[in-house]
Amino acid sequence: MRSAGKVLLTCVRLTAPHPLQNVNQDRSSAHLVGPFREVFMRRLAALILILAFVLAALACSSSPAAPSSREGGEVVTDPGGEVETAGVTTPAGPGRFVATDKMVDARGYHAAVKLADGRVMAIAGKSRGGASAWKPSSIEATAIYDPSTEKWTDSALLSTVREHPTGHLLEDGRIIVIGGSAVRQEPLASVEVYDAAVDKWTEVAPMSAKRWRHASVVLDDGRVLVVGGEEQDLVLVAEAEIWDPASDTWSEAGSLTDARALHTATLLADGRVLVVGGGKRESPYLKTTEIFDPQTGEWTQAAPTQVAHSAHTATLLPDGRVLVTGGKGKVTLTELYDPEADAWTSAGELSEWRAEHAAVLLSDGRVLVTGGIGKVATTDIFDPQKDEWSEGANMVETRYAHSMTRLDDGRVLVIGGNSTDGDQRGVTTEVELWEP
Repeated sequence: MRSAGKVLLTCVRLTAPHPLQNVNQDRSSAHLVGPFREVFMRRLAALILILAFVLAALACSSSPAAPSSREGGEVVTDPGGEVETAGVTTPAGPGRFVATDKMVDARGYHAAVKLADGRVMAIAGKSRGGASAWKPSSIEATAIYDPSTEKWTDSALLSTVREHPTGHLLEDGRIIVIGGSAVRQEPLASVEVYDAAVDKWTEVAPMSAKRWRHASVVLDDGRVLVVGGEEQDLVLVAEAEIWDPASDTWSEAGSLTDARALHTATLLADGRVLVVGGGKRESPYLKTTEIFDPQTGEWTQAAPTQVAHSAHTATLLPDGRVLVTGGKGKVTLTELYDPEADAWTSAGELSEWRAEHAAVLLSDGRVLVTGGIGKVATTDIFDPQKDEWSEGANMVETRYAHSMTRLDDGRVLVIGGNSTDGDQRGVTTEVELWEP
């Protein structure tokens, strides 16, 4: 459009005669024709110039096309991709979700642990009972996802089925899976450890109390703290205990002031452990929080949250604060805990209420929150630099009771859960990847 405007202007200069150009050609008729011809030529030249400037202005205001990428033989405009400007690549915020290899076994309320080599193990959980997705049963199956091939392989079976277990990577590279419930929601005290070198699970010393819907965390010294949960008949557990991998022994670690289940336990930057919320399975839920100090072995009460949280998430931020999101009771409020000030502040609202959802710290320091009860596909992203929320890309599948694990390359693996999409309604085998 700009070149067209230049050509048009050039044409104006070449073809538009000067109003006095022919004034001496015929003086005998100048007193009759000259005035009319002069007015006509001036108006024509003015109209041509106006048209040229309009065309040039339209060319300058034209917007560049959105960036696109070619995938699967077609061009796809990607609002969550990267925009390159003057040689500088700027990552866009929401990212995108893409489907990846399905699991053989459907699962939700499982554990997911990243191995030392970057692969991810999905451990046990609630699965389908027989051919029906709506009749779930606990399973002992485990499987490993390889990000380099984007494929699943079956791994060794646990010695018992487990739903709602917790799992962690130990300092020596083994994986520990703790408690959970067996058939008919019977709580377990048993604990197993996986050795990837020989693909084998081994039972280790059991806990002193049976528990599921508990919380656990690996301490800075490599020991494992387990706290709270449910025993048989919905009885809440207040006691905590610590497993020492060097001696394969459990020791008492005091008791919470408030027995609780469906809470969170977060290892703080200073090595203490923050326990937030929870309560009974179907309310009342708790605002109380407590902190465990491994150096003294003592629990102390911390500042309460602004609202009660249960079946929520708690994520340690790079600056040492803890972000708590959602919870049962249709909670949309998110909160930030400052360990130095022992104070909670509001961190804004989620785009919709979430419980039994998942949250993960991204490689850039933001927090991705996905899904939730109600089987939603929406996501939210929190930016701790601004303390602001923004909506992320939708997942491929709706889901809750799923897991998210950040991979070494910055992508996030989203595993299983309960879904309403297509033939995967109920507990699902579907898996997807979030890409920055």
